[in-house]
Amino acid sequence: MNHWVRTNALFDWHIAPAPMRPHYLWCLLHVAGIARHLGYREIAALEFGCAGGNGLVALELAAAAVAEAYGVEVQIHGFDGTTGMPPAESHLDAPYLIEPGHFPMDVEALRARLTRTELHLGPVAQTVGAFLARPSAPVGFVVQDLDYHSSTRDALELFDATPDRFLPRVLSYYDDVLGYPWAAGNGERLANAEFNASREHRRVDELRGMAYLVPAAHRHAPWPEALHLVHVLDHPRYAEYEGTAITTRLDLS
Repeated sequence: MNHWVRTNALFDWHIAPAPMRPHYLWCLLHVAGIARHLGYREIAALEFGCAGGNGLVALELAAAAVAEAYGVEVQIHGFDGTTGMPPAESHLDAPYLIEPGHFPMDVEALRARLTRTELHLGPVAQTVGAFLARPSAPVGFVVQDLDYHSSTRDALELFDATPDRFLPRVLSYYDDVLGYPWAAGNGERLANAEFNASREHRRVDELRGMAYLVPAAHRHAPWPEALHLVHVLDHPRYAEYEGTAITTRLDLS
């Protein structure tokens, strides 16, 4: 059974009895399959922009499924300012769409729901540095849901860390790259382009055609087209086979 068939079978098995965010579950299963192939027994999943915290609850459910399926433990980290959206820095943040204070967090209510997540509360420009100052499992999955260009720009500084802080490639889901008013000249997409232009050994790339690799029931959902891959090009294991080939033979017929 190849990686994709296995990932989708596990996804269908776990999504049926306990509905959860499909993109979080599928992404963690995909990453955990690669991690196990490479010999990692623990990875980290990060969510930037948590709002009320439903995404973190979903990540915890997905992490439990991953541990059962692959024996890979998932550390979960949530990054949020808690008071809602900050004032926009410029027109690049699409201030006409979002007002300061949108998406606040009830911290105590969220803490009461979470069982395995570490919260990093405050401006992301500060909390990313504090996170990197301490050891963690290698990051394998990142959710970018900060909406703003400026906040996403700051969150991407995560990837300036040394290669050992990551899997060779990090799967990333971007919540605000599709639909109105997000485009190449604002928001998360612009932050990615600026990041790529200013780094030599890191690159954020869109993953096209993922709809044909996820379960058929989700082929027309938007989330497969919001997936990106962050390449850690100077990772010592970057060129090591990760076990995701769709097929390994094309015999003469």
